[in-house]
Amino acid sequence: MFESQRRRGNLKGVPRRGPRQNGDRTRAMFTKLLKDENAVMRSRADALKFTEGMMSFDSKAELLLLLDDERYCGPLRLKESLTFVDVADDVEKILIPILSCLVTRETNRPLYKRPRNRMISTINSIPGIYTMLNEPDVLECLTPQSAGILIAYLETTVLTISEARSSFEIKRLVRGLTSNKVGGTEKLSALLLLDKPTNLRSASGSKLDDDSGVVACWVSDQQEPGGRHDNDFKNFRDIQLVPTHDEILCPTAPWLPLASQDNSFIENKEIRMLDANFRLLREDAVSSMRNNLAEKKRVWHNARIIAFTVGFDDEGRKAEPLSFLVQLDSMYAKKGINWERSRALPHDGVIALINPNDNNIFKLGTISIRKFREKGAWLCNKQGPVIGVSFQRIEDIQSSIDEVLHNIEVASKANLNSISCKESNIDDNVWMTVESSFLSYDLVEVSSSFFSYKPILSALQDMCSIPLARELVFLDATGGRPSYIPPRIKINEMYFDLDDWSNEEVMESASLDKSQVEALHHTFMSRVALIQGPPGTGKTFIGSLISKIIRDNTDECIMCICYTNHALDQFLENLHDQGERKIVRVGGRCKSDKIKCYNLKELSRQKTEFSAEARKRKKSVIEKLKECDAEIKRLTEQLSQPISWQKPRGGISSVLEIENPIVYYHIMSLDSLIDGFEIVGKKNKRIDSESLFQHWAKGGRCPDYVMPYIEVEDANSTAEILGFWSIDKDERRCLVERWRKTLFEDTYQSLHEEISAFEALCSERDSINRERDLQILRDAKVIGATTCGAAKYRDILFENGPSVVIVEEAGEVLEPHIVTALCEANAYTEGTKHLILIGDHLQLRPKVESFKLSAASRMGYNFDYSMFERLIKSEFPSAMLQVQHRMRPYISDFIRSQTYPSLIDHPSTHDFQDVKGVEKNVVFLDHDNPEQGGDADSIETKTKANAYEAQMCIEIVRYLLLQGYKHEQITVLTPYVGQVLKIIQVLKASMHDVNAYISELDQEVIQSDLLEGDDANFVLEANEPKSIRCSSIDNFQGEESDIVVMSLVRSNKRGTIGFLKEAQRVNVLLSRAKIGLYMVGNRKTLCQSPAGGHIWNPILNKLERDGCVLKGFPVVCQLHPTDGAIHIPRPEEFKKCCPNGGCTRPCNSRLSCGHSCPMACHPTDKEHRNTHRFCVEHCRRIPSECPFNHPCTKLCNEKCGKCETTVQSITLLCGHILENPKCHEVRNDEAITERSKRCPERIIHTFKGCGHTCRTTCGNTQTEHPICPGKCDVAMDCGHLCVNKCAACKKHACNKKCERLLLCGHSCNNVCHGETPCPPCSHACENTCVHSKCTKKCSKQCTSCTHDCEWECEHQGRCSLVCGAPCLRLPCNKVRHGERKTKKIKAFPHLYINLSFLLSLAMQ
Repeated sequence: MFESQRRRGNLKGVPRRGPRQNGDRTRAMFTKLLKDENAVMRSRADALKFTEGMMSFDSKAELLLLLDDERYCGPLRLKESLTFVDVADDVEKILIPILSCLVTRETNRPLYKRPRNRMISTINSIPGIYTMLNEPDVLECLTPQSAGILIAYLETTVLTISEARSSFEIKRLVRGLTSNKVGGTEKLSALLLLDKPTNLRSASGSKLDDDSGVVACWVSDQQEPGGRHDNDFKNFRDIQLVPTHDEILCPTAPWLPLASQDNSFIENKEIRMLDANFRLLREDAVSSMRNNLAEKKRVWHNARIIAFTVGFDDEGRKAEPLSFLVQLDSMYAKKGINWERSRALPHDGVIALINPNDNNIFKLGTISIRKFREKGAWLCNKQGPVIGVSFQRIEDIQSSIDEVLHNIEVASKANLNSISCKESNIDDNVWMTVESSFLSYDLVEVSSSFFSYKPILSALQDMCSIPLARELVFLDATGGRPSYIPPRIKINEMYFDLDDWSNEEVMESASLDKSQVEALHHTFMSRVALIQGPPGTGKTFIGSLISKIIRDNTDECIMCICYTNHALDQFLENLHDQGERKIVRVGGRCKSDKIKCYNLKELSRQKTEFSAEARKRKKSVIEKLKECDAEIKRLTEQLSQPISWQKPRGGISSVLEIENPIVYYHIMSLDSLIDGFEIVGKKNKRIDSESLFQHWAKGGRCPDYVMPYIEVEDANSTAEILGFWSIDKDERRCLVERWRKTLFEDTYQSLHEEISAFEALCSERDSINRERDLQILRDAKVIGATTCGAAKYRDILFENGPSVVIVEEAGEVLEPHIVTALCEANAYTEGTKHLILIGDHLQLRPKVESFKLSAASRMGYNFDYSMFERLIKSEFPSAMLQVQHRMRPYISDFIRSQTYPSLIDHPSTHDFQDVKGVEKNVVFLDHDNPEQGGDADSIETKTKANAYEAQMCIEIVRYLLLQGYKHEQITVLTPYVGQVLKIIQVLKASMHDVNAYISELDQEVIQSDLLEGDDANFVLEANEPKSIRCSSIDNFQGEESDIVVMSLVRSNKRGTIGFLKEAQRVNVLLSRAKIGLYMVGNRKTLCQSPAGGHIWNPILNKLERDGCVLKGFPVVCQLHPTDGAIHIPRPEEFKKCCPNGGCTRPCNSRLSCGHSCPMACHPTDKEHRNTHRFCVEHCRRIPSECPFNHPCTKLCNEKCGKCETTVQSITLLCGHILENPKCHEVRNDEAITERSKRCPERIIHTFKGCGHTCRTTCGNTQTEHPICPGKCDVAMDCGHLCVNKCAACKKHACNKKCERLLLCGHSCNNVCHGETPCPPCSHACENTCVHSKCTKKCSKQCTSCTHDCEWECEHQGRCSLVCGAPCLRLPCNKVRHGERKTKKIKAFPHLYINLSFLLSLAMQ
């Protein structure tokens, strides 16, 4: 049966003692085949037994790990088994059982997905397997159960292997299964796009219009996807997430699906929705990259690739397999950038290296290393910040390695041994010269947020259906009550029948209003529930209540999805306050102290143990990572070797031998003896092929001694060789570079494969690490996550399938974010049973980076329509909350009249107090000061600012603080982040004791708009005491504030108002304030706007009728209200009219000190508890310890303290006279005694401890241990005296220079080292000759000069030795012709060099 059988025991595998059971024999046979690499599967019977052995495993995960173990022959045995599948019977007995072992619920867990995919890839690579399955007799003989297993395998294969999606045989197989009416092929056909495509409208030269009058796409969207560039495919699952070089440069617009679906080419509606969401979301990311490249908004100059790093730690933390170190210009190191807070060059950000001369994109890469904590290294390198960048294309990796070698060569010429992430000890001027010689680029930050898109895009590619498709895709709301909801539910300890619902009973029991009760009933009676909540109606409250009711009545797990971390924390806090403790929060940036302990990372840190199988898998993966890491290092070291004629790997000669044999043999001919002789050059140095090639590579001309050997060749060969020598120097360099690439072509390919393998192993290791997280999530009943966090942790979140998904602020979340947060139903899980969307489509829409994808562009894509808005506008059933608890009625009137006619004010809103110190609770401060920030007619992505409004808003804030309001009660809002930045600048300049607080979202936008190297150091990352919230309107949705000060910014003559023309944004800005709303803007600009006048005219007309449109801010003194209001039109007038928040009258209240209050009228601190510190009158109190009743000499607001009155001179106990003492120093005998101990009179005193006699103070001599002020002066072993202070000297130390004379004639300049011999001389060597100068240290052996000796005279002729050789003749003392004889004798350079050399030897 086997080619190699056991030599001991029986040969057939039967046990020596007793009969073995069939199962044991089958397992033993399987184990033998699996583990013995010499065993061979010879027949169908062997394949059947191997298959039976696989089926004998109860745990298919255990079987999978054995098959995937590199020590065994799992993939080989799978292939051998399936080669015996020839007929239909073999399919049922071999193929289907094998597939059933691989596609199970257990192997679908994140821990086993990657080894399972490797086994599936092995099966998919077997030639002819699908051809055999396409035989008619095979398909007809499949049982329904076998067909189901085959379809499940094909679905997994198509989702994981891109080649399978384009396989003709697989498509043919699926069509065959469909034609045989095998159930379950619909999804598979849709994945392969085998549905009959819909007819696209004929392409015309104009745009298409839909029924709503929205202008549709250009004709390019009528051409199906595929073929535009190397990343354009018909099946969206084949598209690489990170854009390619070819894609970025492609001039043809991509195919994008219209919201009307007029240009769709996919019939299956679920796949069509997945395709549309993927393509639009990815285009939103990629289009911003194209714009950033075109605008070059953030460019870092003089970027060069200086080195590469390969690293992997033993703990298995994520590390890029090959990262290139890119150093930026040294000028950025001088700007003092706070890299820890700066969002420039973020990790996983996409960058482009661009040629600064022609602006062509050279490379696209991803930032893989961003370190800022190590002083003098990486981003803190003083010679230029350094980051790590990884490249995907093999061409980019290849060229980057070549550039590293070039830049290292440049550095070596400047005597710089190495260049790395750490700064070098090199002079700044020298470094600037070296820096200018590197190959450099302009580094453009293409995208700093693409990493947030990747989890969503990846999740969309993994999905093969839409959960709750009946409602979300087909808009069928007749699904009824969710299956898990019981017919009777408990609310506040009372049960209510859902089929016999009474609003009144629930309202009375739960203290809810009618709209909230209706929303509850709608939620529990709909599989997809929509709850619209206008501003202030309690959307978070109703969401928390729904969660509590579900938890009280069922055991289902709830997942709460929010767009922002703030909203998520708020939602989970409400649940926590209601008693829920089984909470897990996924993702970082949690700001809530209550919820931080429920963070998944924190819980995972506490649960340190892995399961046994996870530990085993992790150990195996880390071992593979180490092997892969070692191989990458080996390959990169090989590529780093300098190339020559013979090395490495045969060198250039191996390439030339194939490409140009004539030139090859011409160069190689120099290595052989010619007529018994060899060719030599200068100084009899042998000329061989290596030296000749190097001579050619450096641009040298053909040597004369080579010409005779060229002329003996035939005419063609001679021309070829002469042409080779006539190539110019630059072209020779290019040829050598091309030959190098040819030589290392397979090495580069191997490196690229190893990098891919390393990345796959890293992903597998991450999946294993998440197994511990999975154990935690299994115990959770409420899981909270942001939309990105839900997509990132999708595998483990849906392992147990949270059946209920609640989405907060659903109107602000893009549809693909919600789709990927839903769990698909399959054979192993029911998937999402209930989706609850809570939001408001009449407030802000989701943000998109690309304006053309928004509904406002009228291009027809409408990508910023949330799922919530799409369903509402499709007349899908919904409920609406109608009672608002936030705004005072006057403020709510604005949104009631324009947007929510049925909105009701809760009675509590009528009891809100008026804003203190202001005449009206709502004011529109009208002005005509122009805006700043580019042309008013420019694109809206150009941010705007208004200096007057910024100053006015800050003065209003200051005034409100002086009325007694807390900092957290006031918020400054504006439509533009540019104005947010301006407001913060004014705040920090004028209110030094107040901090500015902005959200993370605003901070990201602000810092992305800063120029390279700039840093918003004044922006706080967290809310601190005395902080005023400054925010853009877009990032304040869902939040509220007692008083809102609004800067509307836009002020121009053209009526251009930008963002303010959108009704949703105006709705939000008018609904954030609770008790006071103060707007600063240009009424004329708003009312005359062609685009937004219809929105603002009713608002401003109402305000004008009520006397709220004013030219100045109406302040009213709280203490003197009868004086009337003062309207302040300019910021600088606040300090004149109300310096302390009141009026200009003097306060005149009597303080506790008896003086009158010196301040102007102030409404705060009416009891003057703190005002006393401002009293500047002279204090007349008598200090408590003064026995002479002297009056205090300080100001009233200062503490009296000790009596500082000067009294008569006195005689101290020591006998010395103290002139003009202070009263407190001599107030009694005890004070005199104490002052005597500090007598300042200087006397001569001999100290007992050391014996020194020194001048010191009298007070010093009276202490228990007087301190000697003299020097130590102890003679040390070296002969010097100790110079330390006597009192402080604990260990004698000599700090004088040695200055002993060395053999070389220099003095030792080291610190005194006693009897220890002097170290080698550190002075510069003085050895010099007419040719050169030695640059070494004096103690180092000089290199002898090899130039010819320049000495000659007319008597003895020219010296025949080299300059550095010892002279063999005496100096000539004869008189030169025409000169008088002198006593001076010219020394020979040989003698000086020889003596210097001997001295250096003696020193050593």
